[in-house]
Amino acid sequence: METNENVRTMEYVGVDDWDRPVYKCIETGVLWKDVTLGSDNPLLYSCGNDFDGEPCSPIKSDLVVTFKTKHEENPFRFNYMMLGRLRSDCDYYLGYGNRNISRLCGESVKEHIEKMKELHNSFPEGQKPEWLTYEGILEYEKQMSE
Repeated sequence: METNENVRTMEYVGVDDWDRPVYKCIETGVLWKDVTLGSDNPLLYSCGNDFDGEPCSPIKSDLVVTFKTKHEENPFRFNYMMLGRLRSDCDYYLGYGNRNISRLCGESVKEHIEKMKELHNSFPEGQKPEWLTYEGILEYEKQMSE
């Protein structure tokens, strides 16, 4: 491994609350945030060495940055988000929404539940959401169809 003082090797450590990948510099132990939210060309900013801290200053331009590991986005990310949104719509419909059909996808219980089933079935085994099972969707269907 090169010991050049201008080389910084980054290791991916997680994603903060604002969806910014966080990297730890192997040489210094300092945390850096990618303000591009995980693009192929990360722009690293300091964060006061606080995992949930705000990005402050860009990494020095004279440093050569290499990545030991990089952030890889889950290809099902938007399907998880959409299923979560549809579940929230169900909760609203059954509660404060007073069964207002205009709050549902396709403006029908049938279309809304079918979309939820389709999304749930799009996840491979082992990656299905723990926070909403297929049986949970069927329970929403039962409650909303009454």
